[in-house]
Amino acid sequence: MLLKRKRIIVDISFDVSTMEVKMLKPCTERSELLYRMHLLSKEISHVFEQQTNMSFTKVEILFHIQQTPGQSQNRLREKLYIDSASITRHLKRMEEQGLIVRKKQDENKRYTYLFLTSAGEAELATLLLEKEKFQNGALEAFSEEEVSALLKSVTKMMNNVEKMEEKLK
Repeated sequence: MLLKRKRIIVDISFDVSTMEVKMLKPCTERSELLYRMHLLSKEISHVFEQQTNMSFTKVEILFHIQQTPGQSQNRLREKLYIDSASITRHLKRMEEQGLIVRKKQDENKRYTYLFLTSAGEAELATLLLEKEKFQNGALEAFSEEEVSALLKSVTKMMNNVEKMEEKLK
């Protein structure tokens, strides 16, 4: 189990000239938090894919297309914080599987508009049930207030990381 492992994490320094590794200090709670969030993200993806045979991202893509039929590929990409190459790759596979249709409108051929097929609707209905089971299991010991507080905290962190990313551009 991912979260039941006891771990001691330390910051280390590596001196290339002497080939020596030096322990600096034990990691802070903040460092431990970020590392555990990283591990949790990987574990969520892994377990969800095993349970549903589809990635969390693909389920979200199908869901958002269903909620807003005919939205542009670019708008969907922005909503889900996915880069252009990844969204194109996901959508191409879904189109090949017969789950979605991508259309170019006559008046503006630059934009691709997205629609679920009947097979996509059926697949999404099944996946949403699986997603709900997964969410219930993952958040079993959390009250609604705790879920809300955690969502606020994670959203703050996402905003901070986005600001950091903007500074890199």
